[in-house]
Parts: sequence; structure tokens; C-alpha cells
Amino acid sequence: MSARPRPVDVSVRQFVSDSGSITRGLRQGQQYVLTINGEPLAEVIPIKRRRAVPTAEVRAVFATAPVLDVDELRADLDAAIDQELPADPLEGTGL
Repeated sequence: MSARPRPVDVSVRQFVSDSGSITRGLRQGQQYVLTINGEPLAEVIPIKRRRAVPTAEVRAVFATAPVLDVDELRADLDAAIDQELPADPLEGTGL
């Protein structure tokens, strides 16, 4: 597990005047503590976004999923959904 970066103190005034730099830092994983007159006001942290779900996590989710009977599922779908195509609404119009 990687160590979390140490938050950087940023005054609200600095945050407003240099938001582009702060945004770039957030995209790189930097964390900030907004301050007013040197007193901490808020923590600003990047939202962690995953590009993929780890295999072990996927297996854990599916390990508790119910087993599907494919034939039963197909029969249920066939009973619930009309498989016939509707008549062509443009038939006989010459279009």
C-alpha cells in the first residue's frame, strides 16, 4: 500500500487565485488543507477513481450471486416478451 501524500496547507485566498495549480495537484493525488488566517478550514482530497476492479473483488461479489438456470431464464423471457415483430408501419405507403 502506498503512503498517502502529506496534505499541503493552502489559504483560501491562494486557493481562489491559483485554482488551476491546485486542480492539477489534485489530479496528481495531492491533498490540501484550506486555511483562513492560518487556521484549518477544510480538507480537499482527490476522488479516487478506479479504471478496473481487481479480480479478487469481482470473484468475491460473484461468489455470493445466485446460480442462474439458463433454460429457466429463457423460458421466463419468452413468456414475458412478445417475440413477434410488429407489422411494418410503412408497409403499403410506397416509402
